[in-house]
Amino acid sequence: MSKSRTYGLTLARDLIRVEVDSVMYAFEIARIREIVNPLPLIELPREHEAVLGVSDYREEVVAVVDLRRVFGLAPQEPTRRTKWLILETRRGLAAVVVDAVHDVISSENNRPRHVPVLDERHLKRGIKSAYRYYERLVFLLDADRVAQPAFEIAPVEIPFLPSEAP
Repeated sequence: MSKSRTYGLTLARDLIRVEVDSVMYAFEIARIREIVNPLPLIELPREHEAVLGVSDYREEVVAVVDLRRVFGLAPQEPTRRTKWLILETRRGLAAVVVDAVHDVISSENNRPRHVPVLDERHLKRGIKSAYRYYERLVFLLDADRVAQPAFEIAPVEIPFLPSEAP
């Protein structure tokens, strides 16, 4: 085994790298319950603009947040690469939609970099820091912050979801 391969195996793999509109982001693996293909969705009549609706995920109703909308980007039709990350947040489970999931990477031996505040939407974007991965920046997202629109839904606005049973 090569020296570089051996070194790579010793690093903790603690981040999962995802893509939204050709920009690389990451989430802490410890906050991800599962990565799934898009599930059937029920739209809500008065939802936050970033919330697509709710879905029945393993007998739990979860709100689905589109990161493209959180970041102020145009909506996009799902593709084969589109995935939902089921996040465990302080307030409960939420799904976030990403354009693609790439790989698991390590933040060890990689100094986090401060990301400047560019505009008033900075806090909504939930960027905690940035890491260099090969020659690209990867922006670490705060799971609680990006999932926050999921919890701004009044409970009376969540419809009853039928079970997945026929």
